[in-house]
Amino acid sequence: MKIFHIAGWSGSGKTTFIQDLLHHLSFHGKTGTVKHICSHYSSLPEGKDTTLHYEAGANPSIGIDSEKTVAYFHDGDLENSLNLLSDAGVRYAIIEGYKKYPFTKILIGDLEVSHILKNPRALDVIPVLDRFDDWYTLTGLSRELIEECPGSFLVTWTGYTGDYKATSFLCADIEQEVLLHPDVCGIRLRVHRWGKGNMFPVYLVFAYRKGNGNILLSDIMSRLKPCICEPVSPSI
Repeated sequence: MKIFHIAGWSGSGKTTFIQDLLHHLSFHGKTGTVKHICSHYSSLPEGKDTTLHYEAGANPSIGIDSEKTVAYFHDGDLENSLNLLSDAGVRYAIIEGYKKYPFTKILIGDLEVSHILKNPRALDVIPVLDRFDDWYTLTGLSRELIEECPGSFLVTWTGYTGDYKATSFLCADIEQEVLLHPDVCGIRLRVHRWGKGNMFPVYLVFAYRKGNGNILLSDIMSRLKPCICEPVSPSI
């Protein structure tokens, strides 16, 4: 999932830009947004069942009508929200606010913050999608392959590395090699940059139509082993 972090002062035009960007990104894939409400505290509808459920401890409390679904969580963590979007199959996530997070930013207006684009048109963003940060979850990567390789078998694995850069290069090389295997129809082998401390999650998902997935997994793991600090059992 690509992250587009929009920064700017209140009244700078962020909302208008995001609306336009949503229009263009939605043509390329499922797009979601996260808004830091901050001091503008969000009140739940008074007396409604979903509010009463939330206040009684439901987590989440979900309301569904004929057009939309609304969910209230007892959670104010940005990373959990990004995980939720990725797990739901969102390909592009737009964040407004959270200026202290070190994601690659689009600046609207004037603000002393690092950025790669300043006051662009929404159309200017599309040609440079690859310059923005990725957010990976195992479920999100699995959903991508399920869509790309319907009817195939899926193998997943998670581990951790302490060397983000070297492991990222190695994963890219392994991906290219595994794609040449006649039984493999898709693979994602990615390092999640936004790990805790110096531990970065490594996610492996590959899809195959025939053959032995365990043998393929063993071959991949033999290449990865020097970089892995803490493996997690695979799922086939």
